[in-house]
Amino acid sequence: MTTYKELFGKYVQNLSSDPTSTDAEGQIWYNTTSGTFKTALGSYGVWSAGGTLNTARSNLAGAGTQTAGLAFGGETPTQTGATESYNGTSWTTSPNSLNTARTALGGTGIQTSALAIAGASPFTGATELWNGTIWTTSPSSFGNSVAGLSATGDSNTSALAFGGSTAPGAVQTYTASFNGTSWTAVNSLVSGKERAAAVGTQSATLYSFGWNGAARLTNSQIWNGTSWTTGTSGNTARSDLAGAGIQTAALFFGGQTPSVTGATELWNGTAWTSSPISMTTSRSNLAGKGTQSAALAFGGATPTITGVTEEWTQSVVVPVAGSWSSGGNLNTTREASAGTGLQTAALAIGGIPTPAVESYNGSSWTTVNNLNTGRRSGAASGTQTAALFFGGFPQTAATESWNGSSWTSVASLNSARYILAGCGLQTTALAFGGVNPPFSATEKWNGTAWTNSGNLNNARHALAAAGDQTAALGYGGPSPVGQTESFNGSTWTNVNNLNTARAYLGGGGSQTLALAFGGTPSPTGATELWNGTSWSSNPTGLGTARYDLGYAGTQAAALGFGASPATTATEEWNGPYSTLNYKTLTTS
Repeated sequence: MTTYKELFGKYVQNLSSDPTSTDAEGQIWYNTTSGTFKTALGSYGVWSAGGTLNTARSNLAGAGTQTAGLAFGGETPTQTGATESYNGTSWTTSPNSLNTARTALGGTGIQTSALAIAGASPFTGATELWNGTIWTTSPSSFGNSVAGLSATGDSNTSALAFGGSTAPGAVQTYTASFNGTSWTAVNSLVSGKERAAAVGTQSATLYSFGWNGAARLTNSQIWNGTSWTTGTSGNTARSDLAGAGIQTAALFFGGQTPSVTGATELWNGTAWTSSPISMTTSRSNLAGKGTQSAALAFGGATPTITGVTEEWTQSVVVPVAGSWSSGGNLNTTREASAGTGLQTAALAIGGIPTPAVESYNGSSWTTVNNLNTGRRSGAASGTQTAALFFGGFPQTAATESWNGSSWTSVASLNSARYILAGCGLQTTALAFGGVNPPFSATEKWNGTAWTNSGNLNNARHALAAAGDQTAALGYGGPSPVGQTESFNGSTWTNVNNLNTARAYLGGGGSQTLALAFGGTPSPTGATELWNGTSWSSNPTGLGTARYDLGYAGTQAAALGFGASPATTATEEWNGPYSTLNYKTLTTS
């Protein structure tokens, strides 16, 4: 009998804890602590953030792969023909849009050879062919003027389209194949439906979930190149979802249940499996393409229309989402305070109704010396032992410096303001935005004095900050909501918006690894992570939805405290991390 060593060149190791390196994939070891044989499997799928669409939209169509995708049509909420291509990192807008702007259309093919089929503009059967540069309208239209249909195929010369509705709720069974020139009617669906998802080719298609005019479905239908048959049903009834893969190895995700969902299911040609990992951003009316092991999901509605893109990759690595937990309560109830430092070494400064300052050691707060001038809605920078506090209400330009034991008044801001943002160190701080009235001014502190720098592109207040004086991020605020700007030490540049628009939020981190949480309108606990390009939503938010809170820390380990209405509550954030997909081996 062949031994494990003969197969892999090593004996089964005895380990007191499971290995963390991806080199463990496929290996077997004996965990002496648990008394079990274990392995790490590489078939676990994960969602991660991709580049955001330039035109946020829902009810769009797509083609291509995870690294060479195509997005076209949809609604913004007005109908659009905008076309964008994806290179695995970011989207590029084509100067050539669809000839017929439309929504709820079918799409298939690859990035350089795609089809746009039917849709609502109003209801149409118009067919357009994409050659990688421009769209050309085919003289042959799809046999029905429908919206909400699906399509499969591997180019603009080989496609299958089916389902949809000719009016709200009037679902169709009509199916037709396309040869690059004309549509030919073929055998109809077993039962009509719309707003479903399909994967495969012209000769081998899987058509799953959807809406039959009365209810959301789990059913599947299978096309063998000649006729449709009923297949095995999925787990989560839904419509308005997307899919990727082939008839025997597919991935379906997102949709409406009726609430929006990020649920992900895998099909192996025989059975459905619900993934424990849902999409980071739950949404419906999205598009998706790629394979079961490398898929792309883009656009949709949360219900707010979004341009969020996510990439699905099968890996031995399993991501664990970040989470909030309760920390020690403040000694003084407050709101509109400022914070600085780290999760285990932070300061809470001022607020309503107190000039009190408290120091946090990772478990409890200690009251230290008060500010010289009691105020709220100011901003802070620095560390627990070397901090700077500036601005605030009543409207002031006052600045104070903290040496770890007492506050000293230093040179004032050039412009008095409150509800501003700040970041950086005690000797190299950055102040921006605020009310004076709503204000775009930016100032830099050199340890002695403030000097004016480049203004924000959007005057606003009640925003959050991350980074330092030469590489900062400002985000949120009531005007415009959700806007994010990046600072290079002299000028601000508009970048991708928050997914949840809000003001009076918490933040922290760096210019490339930032955190956003809480805020208003409608107090929220929503938490998002910034990767230097776009924001992704964490599955869970603050334990208590709140706004106008103080914050400190990094994207990996942050602190949120106080809030409106005034509270002593503190929450600690532990950011996402990765582990391996471990499997305990049994004899069964």
